[in-house]
Amino acid sequence: MIHNPQHTSYMRHCLQLAEAAKEVGNVPVGSLIVRGEMIIAMASETLPMTLDVTGHAEVLAIGRACAVLQTRALHDCTLYTTAEPCWMCSYVIRETRLHTVVIGAETHAVGGITSQYPLLVATDIPVWGAPPQIITGVLRAECLALRQRPA
Repeated sequence: MIHNPQHTSYMRHCLQLAEAAKEVGNVPVGSLIVRGEMIIAMASETLPMTLDVTGHAEVLAIGRACAVLQTRALHDCTLYTTAEPCWMCSYVIRETRLHTVVIGAETHAVGGITSQYPLLVATDIPVWGAPPQIITGVLRAECLALRQRPA
């Protein structure tokens, strides 16, 4: 699959964040929030090294973006992440109305798109409105390899 070169560039940045997480013993996931062409926020996974169970890279990056922009309305922003957002992350994405989600690799067991509970793309939850645009498989092989490589 051929992707926008800008998507590839941002995903490479996410991979660096994921690598940093892995180096300190956390799950290798990195995420960015981009508005226009500017990175607004970024985060690496903080689990299992912290006790904060919400320490997923996507949730942390979204929280930081909301703080920077002083709003919970991220309808003009894009989330880049090395792993398909889980159910918790999908809920946060939908609540903040992110416009686009760009994903490196799927996480079938708990993914917000590919699992049996596809919250990220559900259209039957009226309070959320339309789901975000989803772009998958950006640097998929690299994202999967990082998850599978021993620490």
